[in-house]
Amino acid sequence: MVSGSNPAINVKAMNIVTEKTAESDANGEFSIEAKTDEMIIFPSEKYDYKRYLVQAEDFQKTIIVLTFVEKPIELDDVVVNRDINPEDLGLVPKGQKKYTVAERRLKQAGEFKPVAMIGMIAGLSIPVDPIINAITGRTKMLKKDVRIESRERNLVKLKGLYPQEYFTKNLLIPADYVEGFQYYAVDEPNLVAALKTGTKAKVDFALVGLAQKFNSLHESKQ
Repeated sequence: MVSGSNPAINVKAMNIVTEKTAESDANGEFSIEAKTDEMIIFPSEKYDYKRYLVQAEDFQKTIIVLTFVEKPIELDDVVVNRDINPEDLGLVPKGQKKYTVAERRLKQAGEFKPVAMIGMIAGLSIPVDPIINAITGRTKMLKKDVRIESRERNLVKLKGLYPQEYFTKNLLIPADYVEGFQYYAVDEPNLVAALKTGTKAKVDFALVGLAQKFNSLHESKQ
């Protein structure tokens, strides 16, 4: 590992498939077990986030040079000893739930009460039912957006944890059906719960059961 003309030292490396880790020494060198198509990530406070996908030709090389870019250093006019967030500044109550864009839209829609609208148009010759139907219809749409957003987020996690060959070789999913299986899996509560814990062993266990079920369904349709 290098940064400019200097070795990048004490940089952690992690294989996200095997969860094995290593750290660069005083010469910026490290070694880690990895196979083709496995992803190595390099989380660091000093350097910009970097990741590297292992290629088949890498095994023909003696060394692989990785270049790191140092994060910009702010002027030390103000020294902050801990992270400052909206809770620390008193802008929001402590412990308040953090919402995604879709979740925030749904929350805002939920805070609008149709009863208030009815009170505003009382005495006017405006049909109420179409207004209520429009409001409830939008809420249903926003709930669907939240489900889709969550599903896509879990799909990204799943694809980041496992290379394509894991699904074909370990789970015996036909290559043409891997993407279909991934979408099938992220709709299953057991896998969603496992992904939420962040424990790879639990995700592995959930995937094995889902793969068996998926393959059985596939075979029954042939």
